[in-house]
Amino acid sequence: MRTAFTASLILMAACGFLAESAFAGGDPAKGEALFKRSCQACHTVQGTQNRVGPYLAGLSGRPIASAEKYRYTPAMLDFAATHDVWTAELLAEYLQNPRAMVPKTRMAFAGIRDAADAQDLAAYLESLPPAK
Repeated sequence: MRTAFTASLILMAACGFLAESAFAGGDPAKGEALFKRSCQACHTVQGTQNRVGPYLAGLSGRPIASAEKYRYTPAMLDFAATHDVWTAELLAEYLQNPRAMVPKTRMAFAGIRDAADAQDLAAYLESLPPAK
């Protein structure tokens, strides 16, 4: 009886963990729609062509402030000196309030207030293949 109860607790905990993990990872399809509305005017996700902002292809896992031929602000370079690479978690936090994380950034984007939306956008950016 005790074994069945313990197994049930483990199963319930695993299901809860999996449900939480799926939410924490965000939805790339929703993130793509957010990208098109909020980011596409200044950033590209294909190739290495910079626009007003740097290209974002292959952003996840890439060193911060490392887009080829893009002139970063001193504020972003300072941020890069204290953070190694972009991760989905760091992206989601940054996307909620870029100016809070990188004061004096020149990015005009105010941020995504909804944490789930920020996670969705981060999941989309994380899903992008490396730039070619």
